[in-house]
Amino acid sequence: MIENYILKDESETLNFGSNIAALIKESNDSIFEFHLQGNLGAGKTTLVRGVLRALGWRGSVKSPTYTICEEYDFEEFLILHIDLYRTEIEEDVEMLELNRDFNGKKVIFIEWPEKVEGKRMANLKINMMHYQNSRKIEMIGDTILIEKLMKEDK
Repeated sequence: MIENYILKDESETLNFGSNIAALIKESNDSIFEFHLQGNLGAGKTTLVRGVLRALGWRGSVKSPTYTICEEYDFEEFLILHIDLYRTEIEEDVEMLELNRDFNGKKVIFIEWPEKVEGKRMANLKINMMHYQNSRKIEMIGDTILIEKLMKEDK
């Protein structure tokens, strides 16, 4: 399923992240993977910040552009926020140990996922594009997940 949606400002992007967090909380699944595509400044890290805040993270949330991976480990959630923009070789991704075990819900956000295309499966791909003075997102993936996200926003 493909669904398009407009996020008018940063507040709506954070709120959309909060909707994703609500789905993660209510789901019985223990692993989620989201692939975030979009140009620099399209709102990918802002979206992840919205998820983290809604899950209870109170610390800072920064782009993993230079660190490649930012980990947020708190009680029932392990959030891995990965940015592959500067990654050149497959070993860079392997050293992140994305498939490690966790006794809770593990959520992986990968920015610039085209670097691992075909090697990792996403529950949801979110393409974020500049659109007039807002952001347009295109969601591709799990039909039920997309329908729940659209319902959450109403």
